[in-house]
Amino acid sequence: MSPAVPISSEGHATVNGVAHFYRTIGQGEPVIVLHGGPGMWHEELLPFFDDLAHDHQVIFYDQRGNGKSLMPEITTENFTVEWLVSDLDELRKAWGFDRINIIGHSWGGLLGMYYASRHPHRVERLVIVDAAPVNTDLLMQSYRVLIDRLSGDEWRLLEEMYESDAYLAGDPACHNAAMHLSEGVTFHVAAGREKYFDLVAFDAVTARNMVAISEPARLIKQNVTVQDDLGKINCPTLIVHGAEDFIVPAAPDLVHQLIPSARLAVIPDSGHYPFIEQPEAFTRTLRAFIDATPLDG
Repeated sequence: MSPAVPISSEGHATVNGVAHFYRTIGQGEPVIVLHGGPGMWHEELLPFFDDLAHDHQVIFYDQRGNGKSLMPEITTENFTVEWLVSDLDELRKAWGFDRINIIGHSWGGLLGMYYASRHPHRVERLVIVDAAPVNTDLLMQSYRVLIDRLSGDEWRLLEEMYESDAYLAGDPACHNAAMHLSEGVTFHVAAGREKYFDLVAFDAVTARNMVAISEPARLIKQNVTVQDDLGKINCPTLIVHGAEDFIVPAAPDLVHQLIPSARLAVIPDSGHYPFIEQPEAFTRTLRAFIDATPLDG
């Protein structure tokens, strides 16, 4: 049995005027893990990469305005793709890395593609896991699939919650009820869903963050532009897609076509969270990719 992986450090690194909370596990080649959302935080991913931390330094951080990376005010001017990409690059510098590996899940996968296309010489490997689509049309198609997984009554209830005074005031109970309904249908494996909900819950701070981020996030999703720059990504790239994900298959297929030498791995019997729903298959896939793409020197 592998030994428990200790938490090696945590703290805040201030870049671009925001104190970013981070947590590192293990030692070795650096891997930065990008969480989903926007509006979520690193703890939704933290325990599921322990295997990788046996021989890598795995770094999680809360993106600006998310989790414990607090901002006095979140606006459409200070919460943009440009700022989020700049934050990642400045954090890379602050942590003393010339080049990094990136694993991004959902929105984090899209952010990883934005970063790798703008700073291709800084990325050793890119792994995107059920990434948000690289154009707005495919994103809207995927949301329609997600909505269709809800009954009519469930969708009406979710809309009512999103528009309620409690939700807009950042009431944690309301946010958690909405998340259980909306995020629950992204899972294919019920046990994985329960693991996720045991781990992730909004509190007063993260619920208020989610409300503040909603408008900037909406604008980001309405103007997804990374597709035109995917050809600039020149590092080994692994695209992981849960076969039962709500993200339409055309989305990972398009990324596979546009990133040179990208590899596509479809994980059977998994929804949006293959590292939770099918952890052994996910870990085998990730390890095989790392082993097949050794670093120069």
